[in-house]
Amino acid sequence: MAKIWHKIKSVFIAEPEDAYWDQRATNLDYLVKRHTGEIIVDPTTAHLSLDERAKMAVGTVDFETMLADLEISTDYRSLNPNDIVVAVCIGIMGVGAAQLTNHYADALEEKFVKLHENFKPKDKGPSPLDYRAGGNHRSIFGHDFNLNQKLPDGYTYGGQDVGGQSVYSLVLKYLESNFPGSSGLGLHLKAILHILTHYLSDLPTTKGLPLPFSSFFTEWKEDPTKATGYAASNPLMEALGDEYGTINAADASTYAVMKMLLLSYGAFAHRGLDTPEDEKELHKTQLAVIAYGTALVIQMLLLVTGTLGRTGKLNYLIAGPFLWNSARSVLIVHKQHRQVMTHYEKSIAVLNDSESNFDDWIKTVCA
Repeated sequence: MAKIWHKIKSVFIAEPEDAYWDQRATNLDYLVKRHTGEIIVDPTTAHLSLDERAKMAVGTVDFETMLADLEISTDYRSLNPNDIVVAVCIGIMGVGAAQLTNHYADALEEKFVKLHENFKPKDKGPSPLDYRAGGNHRSIFGHDFNLNQKLPDGYTYGGQDVGGQSVYSLVLKYLESNFPGSSGLGLHLKAILHILTHYLSDLPTTKGLPLPFSSFFTEWKEDPTKATGYAASNPLMEALGDEYGTINAADASTYAVMKMLLLSYGAFAHRGLDTPEDEKELHKTQLAVIAYGTALVIQMLLLVTGTLGRTGKLNYLIAGPFLWNSARSVLIVHKQHRQVMTHYEKSIAVLNDSESNFDDWIKTVCA
């Protein structure tokens, strides 16, 4: 009955990690002493488990002490319950950063607009990035980092034919005509800063920026009733909506805060330890998976329940790292598994060697 109860407990109640390894060390010490004749087998204990017999014969052997006696490094760091709690908290703080950024979005937008004005001619009309007007103009043209996107032939803006020209060429002409003397590298630098600061000023808004290169799905149709001569739509962005098809300042702040906290905690967790590089990378990758996964789940729950406004959305800036670290952790574990199999082969070879002793076997296994 006691054995049945022990098996039931082992299924539902995990054994503490330290206790598990101490028991393995105890069993090894017991078996070695039986092999060398230091301990005589007692027939009256045959009904007991190996764990029970080992404890009765040699007491509890500390696993860390055994490794130290064998001059084996114990500088390893694996994921523990405290790490999991910290990673979850980092995910929660990431969502908090998003909410805080959204709360001060108007103030951020005002600051970024002022920054953009340093790279935009005064009183010279809108930027070419806004040559497509309207509520969803960002998902149509000029706001998705596709600087080679072209307006359709015959497209007019402000009475001028600007069709057939790319986003970047339009910006260059706009700055060249309004900043006399600008040319060469200086002109291109102004164009890049004009585009980047324009995007930056749009980030804190509710619409944010569309997904990079989503303008490949823009469809233009001639429409004489429109001032530009064209109507336009983007089926992809219409299907995704703001919740699944945009990136905003809150997304960026979430990623920045979480990345900083993960780097800081990763360095703290391995301080003073000579942890093997692959073990360190696996540990940091596991922390990242838990943290990013926590933030993703919370934001999607907020989206489903409709709470905290626009904080509830799909954040691609953490979804990407989540998938990357998930795949990376699998690859690292697979690599370690192959190394373990190699060690097993070496271990078997040592066991089959009659001239090897127990210490040789331990050092081979733990090398």
